[in-house]
Amino acid sequence: MNLKLRNICYSLILALSIVFTSVSTTFAESSPIFSEIIAPGLIRKEYKVDQGDKKTIINVLECDLDNPFLKIAVIPGKGKYNQRATVSQMASRVDSTAMVNGDFFNMLLQGTPEGPSIVDGNLQSSPCVMEGVYSLGIDESNTGHIEAIKFQGKVTAPNGKTYPIDGLNKSYYWHEPSTEYSHENKIQIYNDFWAASTRGDKKNTEILINSNGVIEQISENKSFPFPVPDSKMIMQVDGVAKDFILQNSKIGDKLNIDYSISPDRNWKFLIGGHALLVNNGQKVPYTKDINVLGGVRARTAAGLSKDGKKLYIASAEARTKRSAGMSLDNLSNFMKSIGCDIAVNLDGGGSTTMVVKNLGESNQSKIINPERNGAERAVVNGIGIFNTVKETGPAVGIKINGPDDMIIGQSADFTIKSAWDENYKPVDPNTMTYDLFDSNEDEAAWNITNFLARHTGEVDITLVTNNGVRSTKKVNVHDFDFVESLIVSSDKTKINSEDTVNFTVKAKLKNKKEVLLDPSVLKYQIDGFDGEFNNGVLKVNSLNDNASAKVTISAGDKSSSIRLNDINSKVIKMKINNKSYSINGENKNMDAAPFIKDNRTFVPIRFIVSALDGEVSWNNEARIATIKYDDKIIEIPINNKTIKVNGKEKAIDSPAVVKSNRTFVPIRFVAENLGMEIEYNNSLREVTIIDINKTKENIEEDNKEKPTNNENNKDVVSLVE
Repeated sequence: MNLKLRNICYSLILALSIVFTSVSTTFAESSPIFSEIIAPGLIRKEYKVDQGDKKTIINVLECDLDNPFLKIAVIPGKGKYNQRATVSQMASRVDSTAMVNGDFFNMLLQGTPEGPSIVDGNLQSSPCVMEGVYSLGIDESNTGHIEAIKFQGKVTAPNGKTYPIDGLNKSYYWHEPSTEYSHENKIQIYNDFWAASTRGDKKNTEILINSNGVIEQISENKSFPFPVPDSKMIMQVDGVAKDFILQNSKIGDKLNIDYSISPDRNWKFLIGGHALLVNNGQKVPYTKDINVLGGVRARTAAGLSKDGKKLYIASAEARTKRSAGMSLDNLSNFMKSIGCDIAVNLDGGGSTTMVVKNLGESNQSKIINPERNGAERAVVNGIGIFNTVKETGPAVGIKINGPDDMIIGQSADFTIKSAWDENYKPVDPNTMTYDLFDSNEDEAAWNITNFLARHTGEVDITLVTNNGVRSTKKVNVHDFDFVESLIVSSDKTKINSEDTVNFTVKAKLKNKKEVLLDPSVLKYQIDGFDGEFNNGVLKVNSLNDNASAKVTISAGDKSSSIRLNDINSKVIKMKINNKSYSINGENKNMDAAPFIKDNRTFVPIRFIVSALDGEVSWNNEARIATIKYDDKIIEIPINNKTIKVNGKEKAIDSPAVVKSNRTFVPIRFVAENLGMEIEYNNSLREVTIIDINKTKENIEEDNKEKPTNNENNKDVVSLVE
């Protein structure tokens, strides 16, 4: 591949990137807003970094490399290279205590790391030949190092001649600073950790070599159409390297293949990174090309203490509501501020994600989200951290599950969220029994694990297990000033005398959450019917010959109302800009939707009157709609502020209009002239029309069919006489 194609690839990557300007911020020694031990030798710390008018959330995994129960490993995608996976998928697959994305990779190619990697004790990728890039490693003495790693190797033919090996399991790239193409006149080695059926440059010659170094097959100028077989390797050669192999060996010959990395520190762990951020405790200017890496982005980095015994893995969230991200300059400042003597930039941007098992939990939680809270990017490898303790014992610590904030009248369950033993291994909360109490010593507030907030202020909720493990959670109980609005519902809206109606009241809080309120903190009022309330239940004594009544429920200065209707009434509901409507709860559709104009609600008159069993006629010449309903005749001229009701003129402030071949009328004026009641729910944008005429007709019919008490008395007297 030539230099021109190289530039095209980098241009494609650059096109996927957004470069932002940034302002450098110098951090003093940073203090976490949250700190928690989640495994032996592993502390999770969360920081909120102030960068002028922007805040950034950064989580740091602080690892004690001398802790014998803490293991740090390179985790490849789905198990091999070319098999990309998200950080969450990798964490779940290997059941890690924590996981973060690792090395850089070219998203347009097969999917292998740019740097070196040691997986399960074996070198599985070599570093690219690049200047100014560094790797993170841990040696056999559990000391961390961040340094430049070099690869060297050679192939020795049967006649003793040798040729250098350029790399192991590498996608194509260009050397720095020579700009040599990695697969031109080079030998590249691929072992069975390379999972794809294509490798490097598909036009190069490939040599299949068994585990003893013997050449089994040769495919000239094209790749073998299969992945590397188990325990074998494929050598890809081109140009001078191809001539060397073909001139000095043949099928059946044994080649001596030898490669290594330097420095050789008996690495237990090794993963590639990019440029340094901190060195010798001082910030390092980022001199590598940042056309793709620049701006304010999500970031992942790793750093070490001066003695190499403490490892810091940091992830900064970006472009979410809670977190802006960081520039490389500010990332250097931050890594220095938390105590790094040396630090290196890892893959960031859309690759940055961190998941952990929070203390006492068996499942991983995502604590650093991908940019813009988007889907996780599948990456080539990650850094996994493990608690290797096998045995678990009785719980020594617990967390309480329940809200941090409540309001008066809200009830909530308080239970064990998580529990852990002395080695920070999770303990199943379902195996534990416990008691709960509050600092107000209000026994009436408790129903087993359910707590009813009855007093404002801070209250301590304490949980004590059967074996004496204790935990306390502080809860702030707010008054109704914390309420934005009330949401009232009932189990029925159409009723008879002597019915009971159950009301449910939710408070929509200023943090947009909704909570259920206990009836004991609410005030109830009914207007229209005669009834009484008991613990949120209305007992209707009489309808008082009314078609409907309004129930108002209040919490402090917040209130909301709901309409109850005589069971014989007809109730029509429709929403603004919605063609669906209902009659007595039965859903129907119309071909024109209500709308609002000049603060008036307009509805298609034909559907409304038809729903009420009335008649509508249209005089096209005079452009007048006529409604006949019971004993009323209403004539409505289009675009005229005067209408006639039973021949008498009445003024109307908003005239009827024709829209989409349908006549729309201002519903409140017309409905009231038809003897109906009407309501508008602004939050739901819902119109409710109640046909009270039908109710009155039923009452009159009942009166005709059923004699009054006086008439009954007269009949009895006559019969006796």
